[in-house]
Amino acid sequence: MRHFVAAVLTLALSPFAAMAKDCPDFTIEARNNLSYSEDDLWSERRHAVAAGGSVDLWGCARFDGVGFVALQPDFNVFLTRNNKDRMIRFKITGHDGCDTVLLINTPSGRWLFNDDDDGVDPAIRVTSAQTGRYDIWAGTFGPDICMATLQIEAFP
Repeated sequence: MRHFVAAVLTLALSPFAAMAKDCPDFTIEARNNLSYSEDDLWSERRHAVAAGGSVDLWGCARFDGVGFVALQPDFNVFLTRNNKDRMIRFKITGHDGCDTVLLINTPSGRWLFNDDDDGVDPAIRVTSAQTGRYDIWAGTFGPDICMATLQIEAFP
């Protein structure tokens, strides 16, 4: 009987396991690790990135957004200090007309998503940004991969 119950539970929960498997995973080490304080970000920092991936956000129940990203984060951005309680802006600018999306997992575990903040370019502003690791995914609205730029800057 115990094996029967285990088999039924496995079958019943398998769609949820498949859904979680096909979602961005912040536990995987990012392709790029960056470390900045709020003073470092007083001047905008830019980093090239190939935006997009095989993970379709539409199928991820934990996100309110659409687009395609990689399984692993493109960047782990470590904010080492924010004593001045500044807002940090993360922005993805697609090259050659690429329509990009931006997904962030904050140090507190909160998921943030943006598609079109400035035309087709997404941006997320984190007010009074806490120190810690921000996992960043540069995605695309459609399934194609394109070159883009991550811009990070602090504001008063």
